[in-house]
Amino acid sequence: MNIQTIFLVGRATKDLEIQDSKNGNKYVRFSLAVNDYDKSAEKEEVTYYDVLLFGQQAENASERIKKGDAVLVVGKPEIDAYASKNEGEPKAKVSVIAKYWQALK
Repeated sequence: MNIQTIFLVGRATKDLEIQDSKNGNKYVRFSLAVNDYDKSAEKEEVTYYDVLLFGQQAENASERIKKGDAVLVVGKPEIDAYASKNEGEPKAKVSVIAKYWQALK
């Protein structure tokens, strides 16, 4: 048995807006900024994750999560590879299909 789950706590980078997919399903996509402090280098790094919520979870999140809110997200990570627009160099980003979320207010 294999399990692939990611737990993140970060801040929403914008207000959430509910959207409709081509087949009429509701969803929300938002960016979560997760700060990591490197004590040895005395600097903070930020990693951004795209988070996807579907159905009733998307509707609830769009009403409760605002820009800057701390959010806990638990879900399945997915790696998306793409080429940058300007130079065409290969890039990747981590998206999370959320199974659970909670606003931490």
